[in-house]
Amino acid sequence: MDENEAGGIVRGRSLLLATDGKPHSMKAAQYAIELASLASSRLYIIYVVSSSSDPSKQAAIDEGMRQLDELKSLAAASGVEATTLLEGGSIYEAVLSAADRIHAGAIVVGTSEKSTLDRVLIGSVSEFVVRNSRCSVIVVR
Repeated sequence: MDENEAGGIVRGRSLLLATDGKPHSMKAAQYAIELASLASSRLYIIYVVSSSSDPSKQAAIDEGMRQLDELKSLAAASGVEATTLLEGGSIYEAVLSAADRIHAGAIVVGTSEKSTLDRVLIGSVSEFVVRNSRCSVIVVR
């Protein structure tokens, strides 16, 4: 990616990285950090914990904090200042709400290599965000 590719939609604007800590999210994180650096954008990183009353909720919160700290350090190593957001509830609603709140120029999401049938049966966060976001969405494979 060069500076021209980083251009208009995010230059100097907020960039939101949605992560779940899985391998496809790491590719998206690396892309978002590079884009934020090239475009002089403020990077926000969101991790959403399900709102269920599951007894493992604290473990999910701890894992979210660990993931966010790791990504914030990775961004800092590239000279990018990042703000982390740990939110609860529906991942779909939380990502779109955060994008609106920070006035994001774009949302960066990763996508797994699920088949079309998998997406139909269980849904896809990246697909939902693409269809419902008010700003540009960059999907990283």
